[in-house]
Amino acid sequence: MANELKRSKRIVFDHKLEEDINPDNLKFLEKYKIDMEIRDLSPKSIYNFERDLKQWMSYLNKEQFNLHAKNVTENDIEEFIYYCKQQGNNVERIKRRMSSISCFYKFLRKKKEITENPCEFIARPKHGLPVVVQTFLTELQYTQMKEKLSNQPDLQLYVFAVSAMDTMARVNALSNITWKQIDLEERIVDDVLEKEGKIVTLYYNEETKELLQKLKKYREENKIDDGGYLFFASSDQNIVAGTLFSWTKKIGEMIGVPTLHPHDFRHSAAQIRKLKGMKLEDISTLLSHSGTDVTRKHYLRQDKAEMRKKMDEFKL
Repeated sequence: MANELKRSKRIVFDHKLEEDINPDNLKFLEKYKIDMEIRDLSPKSIYNFERDLKQWMSYLNKEQFNLHAKNVTENDIEEFIYYCKQQGNNVERIKRRMSSISCFYKFLRKKKEITENPCEFIARPKHGLPVVVQTFLTELQYTQMKEKLSNQPDLQLYVFAVSAMDTMARVNALSNITWKQIDLEERIVDDVLEKEGKIVTLYYNEETKELLQKLKKYREENKIDDGGYLFFASSDQNIVAGTLFSWTKKIGEMIGVPTLHPHDFRHSAAQIRKLKGMKLEDISTLLSHSGTDVTRKHYLRQDKAEMRKKMDEFKL
């Protein structure tokens, strides 16, 4: 049947989930389990809630720099939902995960650990939405994006978009870059903390170098204290990943691509470079992947024009 739900893939972890969880978050979970038992939830319900929350808390550790549950925003949860979609979770499984997280935050609010439930600000996915949504910007769309951004007053927004495409760095890595890490002459960013604690080097081109120089000069001339960060919210704080998520949505609206997500800059840049002839191994290295399998499966899509050419060449 056309509308039949696809079987949802599970997110699998290689070892005990507790080893991947911030101890403070685990303490909250243990208190929540006691609360569920007091409310006489069935053992099966408690098990499902616990499993969902442990997988989410493991994600906070591995993908969100060991984020404390009390500091989570709606954008952090949206990032998790996007991650679940990438892993093959269908709508029904994602809705269940969101329900588990929302109930957990209702408990924290009841205990006055937080003032508001971040899940209240997130629209629940509807039945029938695709399991995975990825947006690949074309080279033309990227050019149009740069034209739009160059004609608006927020230089930091412009630098973010171009840096995200050029370096193909994850949003958490971008949010923590300092000026000390940037070597403008060599066009590299050193000692960047990436996924799973990896320390990597990012690379950028001459166009991005000029934008970085322009941003640095602007802040110096206007005596703007950025606290040493490339992207910042105030003089003593770098920008958080959730803010970069909001910036990306704003950029997407500017260019008529409302589905644009920070991770799409990585997908798009990888795809454009592949179409231009860059080797898969080099793209994988720039993405900080452990191997080319992940790059091929999740970051590149088939070049239909090239496949048509091959079919013509080897026609039956």
